[in-house]
Amino acid sequence: MFTTRILLGVFFVVSVTSISNAANIIYVDVNSPNDPGTGSYLDPFRRIQNAIDAANNGDTVEIREGLYTGPGNYGLDPNGKSITIQSTDPNDPNVVASTIIDPNKAGRGFYVDSGEDANCIVEGLTIQNAYSDFGAGILCQDSSPTISNCIIRDNSAVAFGGGVFCWGSDSRLVGCIFSGNSADAGGGIECWSGQPTIINCVILHNVATGTGSDAGGGGVDCYYSGNPILRNCTIAGNTALSGGGMLCVDSNVVVANCTMAGNSADLGGGLCCAASELVIKNSILWANEAQAGAQVSVPSWLGKASSVTVRYSDVQGGETAVDVGPVSTLNWGSGNIDADPNFAHLTPNGDPNMWDFHLQSTYGRWDSKGQSWVYDANISPCIDAGDPNSDWAGEPWPNGKRINMGAYGGTDQASMNGNPADFNISGVVNFADYAKFSDKWYANEFCIQDLSGDGVVDFTDLGVFAENWLWQKEK
Repeated sequence: MFTTRILLGVFFVVSVTSISNAANIIYVDVNSPNDPGTGSYLDPFRRIQNAIDAANNGDTVEIREGLYTGPGNYGLDPNGKSITIQSTDPNDPNVVASTIIDPNKAGRGFYVDSGEDANCIVEGLTIQNAYSDFGAGILCQDSSPTISNCIIRDNSAVAFGGGVFCWGSDSRLVGCIFSGNSADAGGGIECWSGQPTIINCVILHNVATGTGSDAGGGGVDCYYSGNPILRNCTIAGNTALSGGGMLCVDSNVVVANCTMAGNSADLGGGLCCAASELVIKNSILWANEAQAGAQVSVPSWLGKASSVTVRYSDVQGGETAVDVGPVSTLNWGSGNIDADPNFAHLTPNGDPNMWDFHLQSTYGRWDSKGQSWVYDANISPCIDAGDPNSDWAGEPWPNGKRINMGAYGGTDQASMNGNPADFNISGVVNFADYAKFSDKWYANEFCIQDLSGDGVVDFTDLGVFAENWLWQKEK
């Protein structure tokens, strides 16, 4: 009996401790009936900073839809905490667009400078009309938060980083839209001394206003060992004196599966690389404009050499569209092409809101507006044209078992190619494909033989296979 009581007591203590340490949701509503409120579901805080101050590690600050402005709703500081600051549904674009932090030019949106790591998350918010000397939308200084599914628009900085400034930061920027931001350098994003990862972001119509030799980067500016990795990003319609899409100075940068189109500058319409090392792969550079280096410029900045490597990419004008200074080098690698990528829609002098950089395909192209697959009269030469060693598994079937070039390569929005029953991609559906089909018979898994997509290979899939029997690819 005594032992039982001890065990029950230990269980009670552990249970109470677990409950007390459980993560909480702290609510914010600009229309809260009370000021400041308590942060409960029925009595939310009216100001975001009050909720952040009340949060503990592991908590979530949930911000309801509305326009948040005035003291306590900008210059937001997580104070070193591992918390999530989010809208009610970060995956719903309508909710994100309606949950707005607006400093009204009185300061920046967020100031993250207390050593926060990837467990400090800002997601599903719109940050607009912020203003600061540097890092107007979000400043990440000696901190590396995760910023995801945010709209960062119409912010302006005097010097660096109109949208976001990553300074001594390894931040992750994922699925964000940067539009209409401006700064002397790094209109959209500024990277200094760190290795931020920028994934699946749209960097559109940002401006670098600076006129100095090292000022520029309408979309992204990398300076002083700002060494970002960009993957599956669209960088379009940005402008600067140098590097309309991106400027790299004294940095090492990797650009993989990105689309850079419709950017403009005096030097390096798409990219300008000075005293840096830049690797471009599986990417598309098209319809960029500049007086020198329409697609890429590799100047000898202050006598310092740069090195640019391009491989498995579609570059308008080919090697001749890259302007290389006297001591710099261009490594023109394997798999590069110069062919119209057949974007779904790009008219450089037309309405940029209509631009769509998905690749046309007769076998299926994702239509973001209609949220459905559509079929084109043409097929892009960038489909199944990326590095054969790159991972293509994230692309929808059918495909050529090779990654596409451009921003959607390797993703579930990659344009398709071929017949779904042509498992060995030979260009004909025959007994060789039937053998591969039978090998998976009654397999309970999502695989290319699961033609119906229901997670099991059975008679439903056999019916689809039969419908495609003896199909041959047009030559």
